[in-house]
Amino acid sequence: MNPLFGTKHIILIIASVALIVGLYIASRRLDFQTICKILFYVGIVSEIVKIFYYILANEDKYGGILPKTDLPFHLCSIQIIFIAIINISKNEKLKRFIMSFMLPSCLFGGIAAILIATDSARNSWVITIQYFLYHIALVIFALHLFTSKEIKLNIKDYFSCLKFLLIIMFFAIYVNSILYDGNPNINFMYVVSPPQSGLPYLNEEKGWLVYIIRYAILVIVAVTLCYIKPIIVAIKDKISKSKLNEK
Repeated sequence: MNPLFGTKHIILIIASVALIVGLYIASRRLDFQTICKILFYVGIVSEIVKIFYYILANEDKYGGILPKTDLPFHLCSIQIIFIAIINISKNEKLKRFIMSFMLPSCLFGGIAAILIATDSARNSWVITIQYFLYHIALVIFALHLFTSKEIKLNIKDYFSCLKFLLIIMFFAIYVNSILYDGNPNINFMYVVSPPQSGLPYLNEEKGWLVYIIRYAILVIVAVTLCYIKPIIVAIKDKISKSKLNEK
């Protein structure tokens, strides 16, 4: 068993940071549409590897069925659906709505997944490669979203993102409730319990309600940080308009 923040995990974190920086710089010459297509292919390959690995690893117990715990209902896993939509859909409003959500969820979700890696991601070389490369790709995509001149996210996108995150949270609660069969590992999007025990902030020392409130606050802070520039622009515009109205 390789512990969280053990030697192997720290090496993987350092390698992930190096790849994120290197690949982001190398991919800056590509247009945004190409970045979207690359992420789409990475997502497909990643999910295929994960599906076959978990089916074969649990063949004696489940046969050709994917265990419930490995269904793509985590915040990073469901990005594959959104990636497909932004590559296939012609509806620009829908694509913008989805990308407004993908910016913070891919950036901070990907970083969190690398820092708080699952047990299987730290102990099986196949899943280790799949897990870290996939989340590295999500972070790189989010960085392109953040810096892209083609898509300038604004204050409306900020509120759209918060609304969608609220919907996602309730979706996760229902999914966990439907799939729960006594297995404590059915914890999609970590709305049931923290991703790892012993975390300094995300823990259940004061009960589930306090945990989920802390979780929600952390999410709001992360989203706000991603949209800090458009928020400042919107505040400045509002102040300017109020001054003009006073005159």
